Amino acid sequence: MKLKTVKIKNFRGYQTETIIPISNLTAFIGKNDAGKSTILEALEVFFNNSLVICEKNDLNISAENNLMEICCVFTEVPDELILDAANPTTLEAEHLLNVDGELEIRKIFSATAAKPKPKIYLVCNHPGVASGNDLLNLKRAELKTRANTLGIPSENYNGNVNSSIRQSIRDSFDNLELQETQLLVDKEDAKKVYDTLDSYLPLYALFQSDRQSRDDDKEVADPMKIAVQQALSELNVEIEYIKAQVKIKAIATANRTLAKLKEMSPDLANELIPDFKTEPKFDSQFKLTINSEEKIPINKRGSGIRRLILLNFFRAEAERLRVEGEGNQIIFAFEEPETSQHPDHQEMLIQAFIELSQTGNSQIILTTHTPALGGLLPLDSLRFIEKDGHDRNVTSGSEEVFEKIAETLGVLADPISKNATAILLLEGKSDVTFVKHTSDRLRVGGYIQATFEERGIALVPIGGCGNLKHWSTLKLIDQFDIPYGVLIDSDKGTNEEQKNIDVIQALRSNGIKAYLTLKREPENYVHLDVLNLPSNSTLNFTDSCDAKVLIAAEKVSRKQNVIENYWTLMSTEQIREVEKYDDNGTERYEFTEMFNDLLSIV
Repeated sequence: MKLKTVKIKNFRGYQTETIIPISNLTAFIGKNDAGKSTILEALEVFFNNSLVICEKNDLNISAENNLMEICCVFTEVPDELILDAANPTTLEAEHLLNVDGELEIRKIFSATAAKPKPKIYLVCNHPGVASGNDLLNLKRAELKTRANTLGIPSENYNGNVNSSIRQSIRDSFDNLELQETQLLVDKEDAKKVYDTLDSYLPLYALFQSDRQSRDDDKEVADPMKIAVQQALSELNVEIEYIKAQVKIKAIATANRTLAKLKEMSPDLANELIPDFKTEPKFDSQFKLTINSEEKIPINKRGSGIRRLILLNFFRAEAERLRVEGEGNQIIFAFEEPETSQHPDHQEMLIQAFIELSQTGNSQIILTTHTPALGGLLPLDSLRFIEKDGHDRNVTSGSEEVFEKIAETLGVLADPISKNATAILLLEGKSDVTFVKHTSDRLRVGGYIQATFEERGIALVPIGGCGNLKHWSTLKLIDQFDIPYGVLIDSDKGTNEEQKNIDVIQALRSNGIKAYLTLKREPENYVHLDVLNLPSNSTLNFTDSCDAKVLIAAEKVSRKQNVIENYWTLMSTEQIREVEKYDDNGTERYEFTEMFNDLLSIV
């Protein structure tokens, strides 16, 4: 199942019900104490209630009652549920989905106890008709009695299967009078439904920025716990078989005991029924940790080292999930990833998060108050949080949220010099390296009149082609009151190619100097000579292939570092060779012409 929406009411800073959309990648941005961490911790309370436990003092100080509510809406619900052995039913058949056909689970905590336990409800479009609105709370004998009372023939249903009896009762009504209902799931098949659903809920892993430090520091233990849970989920068939065999043998022993008891006290024996009270918790039986070679506890190392372990956990998970494409849904919630990390590591971590969010079975939720980090993320992932008295406002929708972030926190990782004469907008940091080195080499060779630095043109990465429209529609670029140009990758040969062409044409129609690379991306221009390849290497790449992946594989390096590692080795002559192209019989030079044109804006 995938988390679509979170609703919070009367919990800490959130007084009125606040509806928060969640996507594959969601980043909450706002000032300190704006309420970012509250959302992550509310989800921890909802899914686990262990690392963060709901307490009486979590009640909003302006709440009109003593009830704290945390509600989650899920899509991609299971096709069927097994409530009676080998007799499946569905959430739709039981009328347990909301009006949008989604699963909505609401947990309500009463602030009358120090650490309140939740009452769990399904918010659903449920029958309201008398004698048809309480069926999930009836025992089998009660269901049969209800069917008899309604005059339903016994041959219309399987009397050994509760779901069959319920369906026959519902079918007997002309109008079920469906209405939004908060169905308490605390007994009989209603509880069985939730217990079954609970096994389908995503794993939720929260990584806080201010953890306590001890030998089993959760900053390291939590990913290892997830590793154990994932391993168990992949062995679910075998585990279910073991559980079934244990139940069969244990119940057989219980039945033999009752048979003997019946010889001595028949009345008492008839009142007793073997029943397993709880499901076994296999994950609690496995403990996995990481030690250094010298057996130095991880918590004795610096916080940056502990977070580096996390960084590589996420990178490894991104790679595994991309390859396997299977497994339970996991929600990784990371508070302030910038904490204790070098900026280069922050970028690597964000890249790992983006890759994880694209695997199909992971969702990523982040918080930050640093605009530099927000600049690395897609705009549609951003949510801006701000205080409103004893309440909070959460703004989503890319243009509005980006405008608020720009006004409140700024939008650039690095400030633009007051002496800047113009701006060149680029997709990412590696593009800055590419353009800077290219202009330097072409200037040395006399092919352009000056470098961008010499002309005072600031090179500004904006986090991807998708962010360009916001710089224009929100007029963010206008605040600098200087000319600007745009250079983005063509993504030639990919699904993004036509979209990028359309973006550049729209900018040009508004008089903006805007350019696409002729090849797929900067890595496709790397000269093979700078790679220092062995004589038996067969590496080659076209204008449209994923050159950075091919180069990284050949050189056993990170694809994100190809430009920094190899383009910076390019000589003027090599750049001229790779930028040369034929235009209907005319020999032309792509970046030489482009840069001379861009330099003309100042």
